[in-house]
Amino acid sequence: MDMFHLNIALVDDIQSELDTLSQILGEYAAASQLDLTLHCFHSAEDVLTEYQPFRYTVIFMDIYMEGMTGMEATERIRAVDRDTLIIFLTTSGEHMPDAFRYHAYDYIRKPAEKARLFAVMDDILRRHTEISDSPKITFTSNRRDYSIPCSDIIYIRTEANYLGIMDKSGNTYRTRMTFSAIKHRLRENNHFLQILRGVLVNMDYIENFDDGICHLTGDIKFPVNVRNAKKIEQVWRNYVFSGMRRKQRDLLQESRMI
Repeated sequence: MDMFHLNIALVDDIQSELDTLSQILGEYAAASQLDLTLHCFHSAEDVLTEYQPFRYTVIFMDIYMEGMTGMEATERIRAVDRDTLIIFLTTSGEHMPDAFRYHAYDYIRKPAEKARLFAVMDDILRRHTEISDSPKITFTSNRRDYSIPCSDIIYIRTEANYLGIMDKSGNTYRTRMTFSAIKHRLRENNHFLQILRGVLVNMDYIENFDDGICHLTGDIKFPVNVRNAKKIEQVWRNYVFSGMRRKQRDLLQESRMI
């Protein structure tokens, strides 16, 4: 296994919980030959201090804490950072719907067991491997060659005689590639959905549909083909649902192994 470096934040107002998490994750790092850095915070307010996107690969977030709750902190984090993996820790399952609303990576009941945490970390490492090996789109823009992972692209649209491409960091590119050519390249990538003539969006970045408008991450909006609006929205909902089903199936398989 290639050496990964993971920067992990542990947020809990109970020191014994932080100690247990640190010990288990330390054992996992040793067993997996993983380069791991742990940052412990005793409140939600502490982890938000000088928070920046991509600061942590993973955040283990307790929900019930004195002062700001883990859910409130997560709402603020998601306003600036869509990609950090957030794993909620709680004694109750009542907040699970909110956890999915904030795109939680997982939801672990306390006390967190070693086998459960090991399974989650295994899944995270697999995810990083899949991302590093994910297909890329190559193109030329302003006389420079680019190769961008498909998973990083928010949308692709026609702009006069060009294609406009926007990535998750807010960078925009213009290339002479045709729309039909890019569709052909993405024909085996089921993440992309054509919502209008000349507009492809990555369904991982869709937030919702409202009155014929597709809302994407970063307050990006596109009109939807009126005739096919309901079908287009349903394709996205099926995509989201299939992802949730895969996640639930994986969790069930992990629970049977414990």
